[in-house]
Amino acid sequence: MKKIICIAIAALLSYTTAKAQDGCFFGEQFIHSKTSDLVDLYGKMEKMDSVDVVLSAKTVTTCKKAGCWMEICTKENNLSTRVFMKDHAFGVPLEGCEGKDAIIHGRAFRYKLSVEYLRHLAEDAGKTKEEIEKITEPETAIGLDAWGVWMDVKCN
Repeated sequence: MKKIICIAIAALLSYTTAKAQDGCFFGEQFIHSKTSDLVDLYGKMEKMDSVDVVLSAKTVTTCKKAGCWMEICTKENNLSTRVFMKDHAFGVPLEGCEGKDAIIHGRAFRYKLSVEYLRHLAEDAGKTKEEIEKITEPETAIGLDAWGVWMDVKCN
């Protein structure tokens, strides 16, 4: 009887762990048991120009043309940043990612984007012509080059 109870508990724990891991990897797979968040990242970046991270965040939007970038935010939506898929080696889903949990493995860095490139990103995001024309200043921010992304979405 003890053996049956132990097997049942092991099966239940295995099922729970598997359900917690539901989702898909895009790019390189990685261990994501220990993550930091954007608040931690912004604190580290005060003293560094770049740092390797495994970062947990909410997805705001993704590139609607190729899935080659995404915008993420803290769960409280106080901070956000862009994630670029390293060397366009992979993409994330074009739709259905908004509000989904994501874990990103990559390198954070400081970047400056020109008005032209910001407008390109806005076009990729499906912004209107009026919204795109409102972009008139370059942007300096912290971004990520992702080697891999895990996202809480159904796998195809």
